Amino acid sequence: MLPPLVADANIAYAVVEFLRSQGVDVLYVREEGWQFYADRDILANAHAMHRFVLTHDSDFGKLAVYLKHPTTGIIHLRPGGRPSVEVIADLQALLKMQGDWTPPLIAVYLIFRD
Repeated sequence: MLPPLVADANIAYAVVEFLRSQGVDVLYVREEGWQFYADRDILANAHAMHRFVLTHDSDFGKLAVYLKHPTTGIIHLRPGGRPSVEVIADLQALLKMQGDWTPPLIAVYLIFRD
């Protein structure tokens, strides 16, 4: 099971709905009214709530690694701009994995398709 998440504005709502249907606790940036917040503020809010950020945006990792912003965790799905159906298929596989989601953690998932 994935940890509690804050889904960034670049995550499609269909992906958020899928994760919720699988029992994942997801707050969506657009539903919270945070879609215009700076990435550092989204990261800070997620950390204060002990949630991982789910994103297609590499800026969150840069904030955590290079600028030392505190984070509970970041799940960076790459590449971005893929159809929701592909992202959901990738997340289905991720949900089946027995991963250790002990914070702090930055996970980057690179998906290559033919």
